[in-house]
Parts: sequence; C-alpha cells; structure tokens
Amino acid sequence: MSKTIAQIGFSLLCLCLAAAASTYDYDPNDFAIEVIDYNEGTGADVDWIDGKAFDNPENALGRPTIDTTGDNWNIPVPVNVPLVIVYPAFRSFEVVTVGHGGQLILKFNQPVRDDEQNKYGIDFIVFGNAQQNCGRYWTNGNPEYFVVDGSSLIAEAGVVSVSQDGVNWYRYDNGPYADTFAPTLGRVYDPNNPDTSIGQWNLWWGGPTDPTLPLDPTLTAAQIAGMTVAGAAQTYGCSAGGGGFDLAESGMDWIEYIRIEGNENVTPEIDAVADVVCCGDYKHPFPIGDIDTDCRVGYEDLALLCQYWLVEISGPQDPAKAADVYEDNIINFQDLSLVSRNWLKCVFQCQ
Repeated sequence: MSKTIAQIGFSLLCLCLAAAASTYDYDPNDFAIEVIDYNEGTGADVDWIDGKAFDNPENALGRPTIDTTGDNWNIPVPVNVPLVIVYPAFRSFEVVTVGHGGQLILKFNQPVRDDEQNKYGIDFIVFGNAQQNCGRYWTNGNPEYFVVDGSSLIAEAGVVSVSQDGVNWYRYDNGPYADTFAPTLGRVYDPNNPDTSIGQWNLWWGGPTDPTLPLDPTLTAAQIAGMTVAGAAQTYGCSAGGGGFDLAESGMDWIEYIRIEGNENVTPEIDAVADVVCCGDYKHPFPIGDIDTDCRVGYEDLALLCQYWLVEISGPQDPAKAADVYEDNIINFQDLSLVSRNWLKCVFQCQ
C-alpha cells in the first residue's frame, strides 16, 4: 500500500505543477456598501508618503486591499507590493482610522446571516491593518527568506457591534475585536503561477485571496511566529485572513449594520468588512475533489483517496463513497485525475 500511495502522490503532484489557480471573483454584495456614520475621533495619524489623513470612511467599503505601494524606504513607492502579514495596507486611500472616541458604522445591502454551514461558524470578517513583526525589513523579495519573529502583534483592538436596524445594537465587549489578528494576506502564495501583471519581479504571488473565507479561529499570532512569510501564507491558504465573528453570540439570526469603535487607548484602522459565504450552499458548492469537505482540494483529500484506493463502493453508506469523485463506484485514476485537476482550489473557484 505504501508504494501505491507514494506513486499516487507523485503522480498527483506532477499534474499539479501545471495547474493554474483561479481566484476570487469580486462580488460587491459580499462587502459593506454604505457608510452610515463616521466620527473620526482624535489621535489619528497621517500617511507619511502623501501627508494625507486617514479620514475617508469609504475606504472601508468593498473588498480589502490586495496590493499596496512601496514604503519609500526599502521599496520604491511606484512598485506594487502584495499585502503580507508583515506588510499591511498603510496608505491614506486604503484604510480609514477610527480615532480615540470615534466610531464607524457600515451597512450591507442584504442580510448577513448566522449560518451554521459557514466554515468554523464565522459569519462576518473585519479587516484592519494589523501586522506581525519580521526580523528584517520587508523588501518584496522571496518570502521564504523572511521569518515572522516572536515579538508582539502590532494591533489596535476596536470594539465591534452589530445591528439589524441601526438602532438596537449587540456589542462584542469581550472580543473578538477589529484590527487585530489575523493580518490581511492580499494574494495566494503560488510560486508555480505568479501573477506577473503586478511586476516581472513577482515570482511568488498568484491571484487575490478570498476575503469571504475565514481562517480557523483557533489560529493565533503566536502559532505564526517562527514561520517564514511563505509558510504563514501557506497556512492561510486561500483565505485573506481578518478577524472573524460569529453572530450566534449576538442572538440575532441576521444583521445589516456593523459598528467599530475606538477608545482612549487605540485608534483602529479599517479596510473592509466581509460577509462569509458558506461552502456547500447555493452560491459556493464544494470544489470537485474536496473529499473531506473543508472547502479546499488539498493533501487531506489525497490521503483519503489513497486510503480507499481501488475500493469498490458497496452501497450508499460506504465511507469510501466520498472518495468516488468520478462517481463510477470504484476509487481509481479517474478520481485521481479530478482531484489533480482541481488541486488547491477553494470554494470561490466553483461558483
């Protein structure tokens, strides 16, 4: 069996090298579309490149930033820089500051629902510009050469509230918070299919990540520390990161309004808020080859394929049936072909 597994794995990986990864198709309905109220508060900084204030609340509408600019120190300003966990959105046209005592209220154009099918039970995600430290300055180079160090996460925890009508609110007093872990990842780490439209220098970053796909909420900044930036990006997979919230705590079946507040200690920055689109629903069916139904075709699915290799399906309750991707009642190279064809695809690639 071990020889068969090794042969299957090698064949699959060879096929995957030529497979291009698709990316999230932008849908404005997945994000807040309207600013209801903005009170900047105090203590806001300015963009050190253009000198402008972070006071445009419309920066929080739509999807989070994918690529930012150089910082004028280690990277020239005109260069495109994909967001990574050690280099966040930082420009005046990308994020808005909610200052000391300030607030920002945003509205979706459709209900964000408490859906038990949503991955990890997360219903919406708030994106700020938190970042983790790196042992060296980010230079847009090979992410395998940059290590996330063990120092603290740079974050400003804004308090989040939700409402159905914009009048009656539930406040997440004890967290989660806005503008904390997990820092935004703009692009999928995909050195086999780099998107050179952002620059011929790019040998590592593929298409945009999916802002509607939450990270595992048990993942922490401490667990990322010590990884390379490439390793951290691989941990994110297709997700753009952000801070995930479960509506079950609020007692509301749905909401349309989200409020973020600063206090006397923090001035959080907000880039976007996203509605989580569940995997397996009418909008995002599971990718073909997603045997373990984790919304992604990956090594776990290959392991299950190997486990049931050449097994003939005995009936509808046979546990091997999930691995019969080709649906011909036997687990063989037809199933392997479909898994390899969809390797590393995520929920947003099969709308």
